[in-house]
Amino acid sequence: MGAFDELINGMAAGREWALMGNGDGVRDLLGKVYGERYHAANHHRERYQARVNLQKSKDNASFAGWITAENPTSGPYEGTSFVWFPGERGSVAILGIGTNGFGSDTHILGRPGHARRLRALARLHRGTLWVKPDLLDLGAPVPSAVTERWPEIESALKSYERVIYAATAVRGAGDATAVADLLDLFFSEHQTPLTGEAKKRWEHRQADTRTAIFPRRTEDEVLELLRERRFVVLEGPPGTGKTRLALRLAERVGSHTSIQFHPARTYEDFVVGLFPEPAADGLAFHVRPGDLIRANDAAREREHVLVIDELNRADLSRVLGEAIALFEVGEADRSVCLPHVPAGHLAELRLNPQLYVLGTRNTADRTIARMDLAIRRRFAFVPVWPDPEPVRAQEVELAEALFADVLDVFTEYTDEETLRLVPGHAYFLDPRPDLGKDGRPQRVARRLRLELLPLLREYVDERLCGAASETIAGLADRVEGRLLEIE
Repeated sequence: MGAFDELINGMAAGREWALMGNGDGVRDLLGKVYGERYHAANHHRERYQARVNLQKSKDNASFAGWITAENPTSGPYEGTSFVWFPGERGSVAILGIGTNGFGSDTHILGRPGHARRLRALARLHRGTLWVKPDLLDLGAPVPSAVTERWPEIESALKSYERVIYAATAVRGAGDATAVADLLDLFFSEHQTPLTGEAKKRWEHRQADTRTAIFPRRTEDEVLELLRERRFVVLEGPPGTGKTRLALRLAERVGSHTSIQFHPARTYEDFVVGLFPEPAADGLAFHVRPGDLIRANDAAREREHVLVIDELNRADLSRVLGEAIALFEVGEADRSVCLPHVPAGHLAELRLNPQLYVLGTRNTADRTIARMDLAIRRRFAFVPVWPDPEPVRAQEVELAEALFADVLDVFTEYTDEETLRLVPGHAYFLDPRPDLGKDGRPQRVARRLRLELLPLLREYVDERLCGAASETIAGLADRVEGRLLEIE
């Protein structure tokens, strides 16, 4: 049995372990775990100290774990820590903040990537790992709805619940992965490398967290959702293939109409309107059905998809008008009266159940007003994020390296609003794969210089990146530097 497995067994034993009162034995075990997972020769060991306080009375808080070495050996401390609290029939493993404040770890706690990775891990653990909404909020306790699922650690909560920012219950070997994730994240955030099998495990886990941060939806999944919800919007940053995905899905359905919204698009274009035409005595007006009515007509015979590219570039309230009431799943009998009736149509418009509407929305376009809630609630929104797989598949080392750099920078340093600007995989792909592999690196490099680099510079110049502006500017400089190396 390895040292980490022994540690998990001790945590699962809970207060029974504390009753043994063997603090020195626990410290020795912590040292073995460090050597097993991080460095057998105790490399970087001087950066940390073990704190162990195992009390026999349940009225006193028991704990054991690691804090950073600059703290005193007893009493209150600063910065982050990995700790567990023994309870009845189990323990609670946590990441916490010392009761003396953030200390030198402010840069870790304040960096968006730390919280983002924790939340990604929480998604991977399907709710068994709790993460505080605001890691820096020392006034908020752990919610009772969370603590009631843990082993009883009442005395520890009385003293420390406001400084806990991530936690998981430990009752057996099945909880080892969550404990390992918190432990490895604590040490990796303090720049201590893992070793051996633990290193391989953490590399795979980091890949899992990237997938959780930038989830990938398959065509089949989105097609199933489209047939279920009927009204769907693919939204995401530029270059993630939203339009391409929408058209591929429409082709799979078999019949589709494709249009694009823009500021000049009107209700008359989309639903129905009067349009002038020459007549013998001057001008006459005829009623012309818009895109929605024509697509609805096509859906009488078979399934039909109305693809609306750049959905949010038009004033949707004006373009849809009263027709917005028709976009309700399961309301096939709902109808609206048209202000003008095209030839061969009824005055009441109903959407055919075989009509699907699939829109795309660019989340990086800050010049566009947000969708109002009445419109938003009628559509299912599917995030479309950058996908590393097509970049890896083309086997251009420069593209893979720069794409990884871009994803890491946006993951670590941008807030949620700025994360929506992360450039998609299309910027890193050969624009003419039909020309063969020989010239691919040069074609990809030109695309990076002429498309990706100007985009990053524009983000900075237009002040779209908030507190991450300097970091994005540094990223742009690195991209330019790599491109200069190969010219």
